[in-house]
Amino acid sequence: MNDFKIILKDLKEQSRYRSLNLPNGIDLTSNDYLGMAVHPLLREYAINALENGMDIGAAGSRLLRGHTDYHAELEEFACTYFSAPKTLFLANGFIANYALFTTLPSRHDVILYDALIHASVRDGMRASDARSFKFLHNDIDALEKLLNLHKDSNIWVAIESVYSMDGDSAPIMQIYNLIKRHDNAMLIIDEAHATGIYGQSGKGLAYDIIQTNGYDKIITLHTCGKAVGVAGGLICASAEIIDYMINKSRPFIYSTAPMPLQALLVRKSLEILACDDGAQRRDKLLSLCIRAKELFGGAGSQIVPIILGEDEKAVRVAGALQEAGYDIRAVRPPTVPQGSSRLRLSLSSNLDEYILQGFADTLILNSVKI
Repeated sequence: MNDFKIILKDLKEQSRYRSLNLPNGIDLTSNDYLGMAVHPLLREYAINALENGMDIGAAGSRLLRGHTDYHAELEEFACTYFSAPKTLFLANGFIANYALFTTLPSRHDVILYDALIHASVRDGMRASDARSFKFLHNDIDALEKLLNLHKDSNIWVAIESVYSMDGDSAPIMQIYNLIKRHDNAMLIIDEAHATGIYGQSGKGLAYDIIQTNGYDKIITLHTCGKAVGVAGGLICASAEIIDYMINKSRPFIYSTAPMPLQALLVRKSLEILACDDGAQRRDKLLSLCIRAKELFGGAGSQIVPIILGEDEKAVRVAGALQEAGYDIRAVRPPTVPQGSSRLRLSLSSNLDEYILQGFADTLILNSVKI
């Protein structure tokens, strides 16, 4: 137990200690990119469903009575929405990634993953029996070398379409073209930060490829707790892969099903995102992305990294901005590489350009002071 105290003390001295802080000020840190978490229609759907007798909890796993009409209707709708043969809904994106990588790759397989892949994929790979190898971020040549090196194995390639800390996009088409050359390779694309925003009606950056080529060599994951505004993770894949997950995935089999209300609200949110309301929210967000790139640089997405380098500086600047009324948080290692501690500016269609300008002015002032 004393080891815990020592570790916590070291974290504080390194400015890497984490604590829970309630939201306070203008939201510049959440993943509610399209304002769907506070959408009045979703609130109305929730109230009506509960008032009309919807059960609060699923009361069991999906295989033991926890599967409801709401789960089935969401998965059926998601098949049409994402043009997928079959889908599977889990409680959140983290557990969905963990389920994928602990279930599909076997001990004879190889996982090749982008250096900046999400922690949920990393944890899934650690728990997998398969061997895993990292390639440099968005480096096509490095990936091709690894594919050729392991051509005699079944290969699973893991990428994100939009990366959560840098906000840049993967060269999905180039990677997919590499995958097509290998009969035994499969591409898993985490669309967590693209779903709802990019692609036709916010269906993700892989959607155009899927429209042409289907899911024969692609699996996509769509997180429902970011731009969709609710919670959950939707895995889209061939019917065989989804059926295999249902039969073999321990995180799915032995977890209580997501609340029926959660499944209902995800479906309703996707319906909204596919209509004019969703298009207007995307247009507003993308115009803010253009302005933010002018002010702060970055890749031009809704995720804008403001690199400050030192852990302590990132914490101090974040604190000063919070005192000025801007809720932005410091992100430090191990979430980001050593020496790249940052503020992660997260844009939302609920913001206005004058807020961005005010934040930029305050950031410059406080960066100079500190």
